[in-house]
Amino acid sequence: MMDSEYEVRTVILMTGNPEETEQLKQAVVEFGHSSVHVNNSADLKLALHQESAMAAVLDFSLDPVSISNIRTCLNHRPGLPFLAVVPEDRRDIAVEALRLGAHAFIRRPLHGDEVVFSLGNLLASVAERYDATRSFSDRRVIEISNDFDLVTPLAKSLVDTTLSPIDPRRNHIILGLVELLNNAIEHGNLEIDYEEKHKALTGSYFYRLATEKSNNEPWVSRRVRVETCMDQASGLITYTVADQGKGFDWRKLPDPLQGEAMQARHGRGVLMARHSFDRLEYNEKGNVVTAQVRVRPEGGRI
Repeated sequence: MMDSEYEVRTVILMTGNPEETEQLKQAVVEFGHSSVHVNNSADLKLALHQESAMAAVLDFSLDPVSISNIRTCLNHRPGLPFLAVVPEDRRDIAVEALRLGAHAFIRRPLHGDEVVFSLGNLLASVAERYDATRSFSDRRVIEISNDFDLVTPLAKSLVDTTLSPIDPRRNHIILGLVELLNNAIEHGNLEIDYEEKHKALTGSYFYRLATEKSNNEPWVSRRVRVETCMDQASGLITYTVADQGKGFDWRKLPDPLQGEAMQARHGRGVLMARHSFDRLEYNEKGNVVTAQVRVRPEGGRI
């Protein structure tokens, strides 16, 4: 018996030919999904507002008014992947569909193999990603070398596997993690202090300095360890970034918003990181930082 809370994922079909509609419905079923057929732009608009809609197949072979209405409807669900059905001899309509964001187009008359291939490609591209917030607990550990090129992709990956894709905090948290990871590499593992970094940046040799240290002992063998934990019981997502450096006295960090520190070239990154999370704490040594956010934004700060 199906769970009453199970939400069926649907593909919206807006096609004018009954035989083609049945062909598309059958293809959707074969991929394990459901479909909903709409006859006009008003019904399309309603269907696009349903969270269960994962993709669409839209007929661009209709009259100009209908195509204009499709364009308007898509504004209500930006980013929804869709296939466009276009006339065989109308390259201009195919181009217009792609301009509006179509994943691909299929030409009329529809052919079985092409329909299956195009629809399968579309559905594969929008396969629902793993959602850690639906688990009771999820803990992951990642180690990276002192490679700055890994920082931003890793930060994004950490957020992709802990936060909902529509969570409004995503970009702020990615930026906060980038700052923590960069600090772990340059100030932690590579032991480049703020003054040394400032001189290197001014002299345009910071990248060379960091690369040289990264390739020599004792720095080359050091790693940055990142642990993420999503715990439904506590309602918290925890990101822990640890380096293998000597640490620092985080208690003496100047407040960049006060007095002479406003002109300082360091401390601003940590301030940004603090504003990215609900809680941010260092260990005694200063080589491990723990950042936390609530599983969901509602409910206020920790």
